[in-house]
Amino acid sequence: MRIHGKEITTIVSDLDGTLLGKKKEPDPALFPVIKELKKRGVSFVAASGRQYNNMRLILEPILDETPFICENGSLIVKNEETVYIKYIPKELSFELLDDMLAVPGTETIVSCERSLYTLENRTDFIRYMNEFLKPDVNTVKDYRQIAGGFNKISIWWKDGIPEKEEKWFHEKYDTRLQVADAGNGWLDFTMDGANKGTALRELAKRDGLCLDKALCFGDSDNDVAMFRECAISYAMASGKENVRAEADYICADVGEALREFLIADF
Repeated sequence: MRIHGKEITTIVSDLDGTLLGKKKEPDPALFPVIKELKKRGVSFVAASGRQYNNMRLILEPILDETPFICENGSLIVKNEETVYIKYIPKELSFELLDDMLAVPGTETIVSCERSLYTLENRTDFIRYMNEFLKPDVNTVKDYRQIAGGFNKISIWWKDGIPEKEEKWFHEKYDTRLQVADAGNGWLDFTMDGANKGTALRELAKRDGLCLDKALCFGDSDNDVAMFRECAISYAMASGKENVRAEADYICADVGEALREFLIADF
C-alpha cells in the first residue's frame, strides 16, 4: 500500500488519545478496517503505556494478529508470549518510589510483566483505576512486598503534571531512566533506553518488519521515539504542541485516516 508516495507495510498506533480517541474503548468499526489492511499486506502493531492484560481486552477481536508493545516499550507480547522485557533494578526502583511517595497529592503504580500494583490504602484511586483498567489493579501494603521485577513505574497527578515536579524528576533520573509524559497526568519511568521506539526496533528485528515502510500514530511525549523510527508519523490534532511538531502529518481521527488509506489504495 502506498501512502504519501511511500510503500507502507506496517501501521503502529498508540491507544489512549489516539486509537481510542476520547473514549476508553475502540470503535468496533475499526477492527474490520485493520483486518482489511492485513489482507492487503499491511500489519498492525499496538503500542501503549498500558499493561498487556488491559490491551488484550481492548483489542480482543484482533488479538491473534497483533503484536503488543506495552508499558511504553518495556514489554513486547506476541501471541500471548513475552518476547522482550526490560526491568528496572530494584534498588533504583525503590529510590524512585520513595521520591514519588514523598510528593503530596499524587498516586503511584508499579507494573510487572502481567500484573499492576498500587498501595492498598488508596481507596479512591483504586476505585478510579478499576473503572479505567481491567483486570483490576492489585494492592500491597508496601511495594517492597512485590517479588517480581518492575518494568514500569508511574506517578499520577489528577489535574496534570506540574512543571516544577516534572523538571525535578527529569533532572534526577534522566541519566538512569527513560522519563516520559504519557498524557492525562501520568509521568512514566522505564529502564534507560526502553521506549516505544527501541521496542519497535526490537520487534522489527525479531519479525523482519521494515521500519522504512512503517507508519505510526501518537499523541504524547512517549510516542515521539516511535515517530523517529517510522517512515511516516501522524500526531493527533489534540496532542501537545511539541508532539505535533515532531510528526510529519496531523490527524483528527485514526479510524477515519485508516479508512481513507483503504479507499486510496483502490
